[in-house]
Amino acid sequence: MSTHETIRQGAGVHRLDLEALIADLNNFIADGTVPSPRERPASAKTPPPERARKPGIEHVVAIMSGKGGVGKSLVTALLAVALRKRGFNVGILDADITGPSMARMFGVSERPYEGADKKPHPPATRTGIPIMSMNLILDNEADAVIWRGPMVSRAIQQFYTDLEWGKIDYLFIDLPPGTSDAPLTVLQALPVSGVVLVTTPQGLTTMIVSKAVKLTQQLKVPVVGLVENMSYFEDKETGKRYELFGESKGVQLVVESGAPLLAQLPIDPALTQLCDAGRVEEYQSPDYDTLAQNFVKILPALTAQTKAS
Repeated sequence: MSTHETIRQGAGVHRLDLEALIADLNNFIADGTVPSPRERPASAKTPPPERARKPGIEHVVAIMSGKGGVGKSLVTALLAVALRKRGFNVGILDADITGPSMARMFGVSERPYEGADKKPHPPATRTGIPIMSMNLILDNEADAVIWRGPMVSRAIQQFYTDLEWGKIDYLFIDLPPGTSDAPLTVLQALPVSGVVLVTTPQGLTTMIVSKAVKLTQQLKVPVVGLVENMSYFEDKETGKRYELFGESKGVQLVVESGAPLLAQLPIDPALTQLCDAGRVEEYQSPDYDTLAQNFVKILPALTAQTKAS
């Protein structure tokens, strides 16, 4: 228990029997008797959170990896733009609370606003994609968000439930690295139809992404596709490809996850410049077209999963 909690408060947080706890403490004070360990009552175990479905949002797609620095935010942005260009209503929820980047990539700096319904609405990008990111409610985008896990989890849930997203066919959630608080919150508390995993050719990355595969399997959330980012660099003058991070390991993850490899994206300086300038929606390339086309092919599977859940 915390030094700032009363015994009653600590018992409430940890779902303990207050009367039995007091009795044990009194016995310890009286004669030094330490109680033997005993199981919590079955009714005291915390049930998994219910998945809250937001009216108007048809499908929720989580983009995750387990590994940092592989380009999850980039893939989230590219997939959202691809579907928007094809006439779908899409939204982006940046669940990387302590390291948000989505707003900068799209050049969005406006705060959430109060609509005619007197409810908070997320700002939109140039092409009409509503987006919510922690940076949009900070006084300075460079300010650090120094929060513990429960606060991060609560913020993600509030971004989803408290904002009026409007009619959304596909809401993309950009997850931070790891398999802890934020990914658990999204996969357990939100109605996720499927997960897209992002990796790079490095063996180290493959090992970490395998952990994310196991997490989705344990939580029974399907992996619907894989994207290998930074697969190669192509010299525009000679057309020669260089595998800077080694040979592709995508097949291994395809076998582990049972999901298709949607694309192998190259290192493209032009894309880097557009993201830094907040103009990711302007990007075009054959590899990006392949990603978009293959993702559209798996949309029926997402719809089927949504209906099943």
